[in-house]
Amino acid sequence: MPYNDCDREVILRAEKAILVLGMHRSGTSAVAGVANTLGATPPAHPLPAAEDNPSGYWESIGLIGVNDWILSQRGAAWYDCLSFESDALNQRQRGTALALIMVGVMSEFRAGVLPLIKDPRLCLLLDLWLPALQALGLSPAVLLVLRHPHEVAASLAVRDDLPAAVSLALWLHHMLDAELATRGYPRHVLSYGALLQDWRRTMAIARERATIAWHAHPNTLPDHAARHLNPSLRHHHAGWLSFGTDATPLSRWCEEVHSALQDMEYDGSITQHMERLDRVRARFADWCRTEGREVAGDLLRGHSIRNVPMFMPPAEWHRTADNVLASGAFRAG
Repeated sequence: MPYNDCDREVILRAEKAILVLGMHRSGTSAVAGVANTLGATPPAHPLPAAEDNPSGYWESIGLIGVNDWILSQRGAAWYDCLSFESDALNQRQRGTALALIMVGVMSEFRAGVLPLIKDPRLCLLLDLWLPALQALGLSPAVLLVLRHPHEVAASLAVRDDLPAAVSLALWLHHMLDAELATRGYPRHVLSYGALLQDWRRTMAIARERATIAWHAHPNTLPDHAARHLNPSLRHHHAGWLSFGTDATPLSRWCEEVHSALQDMEYDGSITQHMERLDRVRARFADWCRTEGREVAGDLLRGHSIRNVPMFMPPAEWHRTADNVLASGAFRAG
C-alpha cells in the first residue's frame, strides 16, 4: 500500500504495535502466526512462505529491505554483524534510516490496525526502530522469543551451513541487544517450547505482561485457531544436540543467557536476571572486539551465504524518505 498523508493520520490512532523479536530460527514466525490469530495485522506485502518455513514468515519484504539497507551502511549483514554499531552511522545515514522505517511502517499497515512487526534483524536496530515508532505515535508491545541456542545453531547449520561458533555468537548478539533495548517497555519473554506446549496460556501471559489488548482472548478460541503450529516442524531439540568441546566461551555464555531469559519468562523483569545478562554482555562485547570479529570473519570467508542477495527497500520509499529529509520537516535524533 503506498504511503500518503492520510495513512499517517489514521495509523497514529492504532497506538500499539506488536514487535516480535528473536534470533533467526527461534520460533518467531510461530509466535507471529498466533498473534495474527489473536488480532494483530501482518504487513501488506509479506515475505512468501518457503520450504524452511511453510507456515509463513509474517515479515514485510520492504521492511526487511530497510533493515538490510541499514546494516549494509556499515558493511554488515544479519549473518556478519558482530562489528555493527548503529551509533557509527553518520547523520545522513541515520536520518535516512529513521525516515525509511517510518515510511515503511506507514506503507505496510492500513488504518486502525494492530501492526504486527517482525524481523530478526530488528534485534540489532532497535535504537533506530523504537524512536521511529514513537514518532509515529506507536507504543511497542514486545514479545521476545526464546529458543535454546544449540537448537538455533543446528537449524542454521541445516538451512545456511553456518558454523556453530558463528551461530552461537549471532544468537548472543541478537538476544542480548534485544533484551537491553526493550527494558522499560511492556514485554514478555516467551519460549518456543512453551508456545508449542500450550499456546493459549503462553499468549494469555503475554497479554498481561506486554499489556496487549488482543481482539480475542486466547482461552476463547478453538483448537484449530492455531492450526499453523506444528510441533513436527521442530526438528532440533537441545537435549539431543552436542557440539563437543568449545574452545571459546560462547557455549558457556549462551547457557547463562538462555538460563537468565528462561527465568525471566517465569518471573518477569527481575533485576537479578538482568544483572546476569549485563555481566555476559560486557564479556561478550570484549570478546567480539579482541577476537570474535576476526574468528567470525575467518569462518565466513568464501562462505556461500555471502552470495545470497540482500533485500532492498522499495525505490518509492527511498524517494519519499529523501523528500521528507529535504523538506526539513524531519530531523534525526
